[in-house]
Amino acid sequence: MKHLILILCLLLIGSLALAEETNENAGKYGYKFLNVPSGPVSIALAGRGVHSPGNSTSFIFQPAASCENGERILGLSHSPWLIDTAANCLSYSYSQRTHHFGIAMRNLDYGELENRDDTGFLIGHYNPLDVDILTNYARRITPSFYLGINAGILYQKLNTATSLGAHTDLGLSYLPPLSGSKLSISARNLGLASKTNQETVKFPTSYEADISNVQKFGETSVMLAVAGIKGMDEDAKFSVSSEVGLLNMVSLRFGYKFNYAAENLSAGLGVAYRKVHIDYAYAAFSEELNAVHSIGVAYQF
Repeated sequence: MKHLILILCLLLIGSLALAEETNENAGKYGYKFLNVPSGPVSIALAGRGVHSPGNSTSFIFQPAASCENGERILGLSHSPWLIDTAANCLSYSYSQRTHHFGIAMRNLDYGELENRDDTGFLIGHYNPLDVDILTNYARRITPSFYLGINAGILYQKLNTATSLGAHTDLGLSYLPPLSGSKLSISARNLGLASKTNQETVKFPTSYEADISNVQKFGETSVMLAVAGIKGMDEDAKFSVSSEVGLLNMVSLRFGYKFNYAAENLSAGLGVAYRKVHIDYAYAAFSEELNAVHSIGVAYQF
């Protein structure tokens, strides 16, 4: 228990220390595709969904959250993102209640872009690409506390410039005495990368907290969740979400984001048939940007 308290204190102290650098480093953070929600379950639940039991990608945003689920899920998702980009994710999540192993490969594909010289003359095309491979390990420390860690390798290609980096996430989950409740905190995107065009770009470090409660009424379950995020180059953001499970076959998901520049409402639907899960999500953006539609399929075994 003393070690858990020490880790929690170090996370909080780190948050305060790094927050002091926010103003002078604003605009110097890159690799923000790491914060794109990985799949329809997360997108529908206001970009979070870390406590949703059917979310095969929940460990990406919260390294300790999946440990006690007791399931094995293979998931694949495709999310046409903003301005003709596409976010894709292949994930594997294996939990045995006392520990969890996960691996995810995700990328943001920008499609084909024009390459012009200083005069505006078209000289060719190029395909920018962001790729990240992430592994997770989490373990139950006490009956109520879980610790988790992610380790990832990132590759970024922008025209002729490339960058290679390594990053990690730390997570802590706690099961309070209140039945069906769960509290998680995490420090994400702590890492270093090689220079891009002779310029060092910082990782988008953030400190995040999620709290949820699940209540069951016969064959119906209702999850309510609240989340907060503090990134190093932006103000604190918040979200609320809900997931309603019906007959262990249908999941209705809703979310709303507060203090986001262009995002607000999200919703989604999940259908399970035997071991196969199919999920869809919709996320609204401001009028200047297109809405996001995401589809995913998962196999639970």
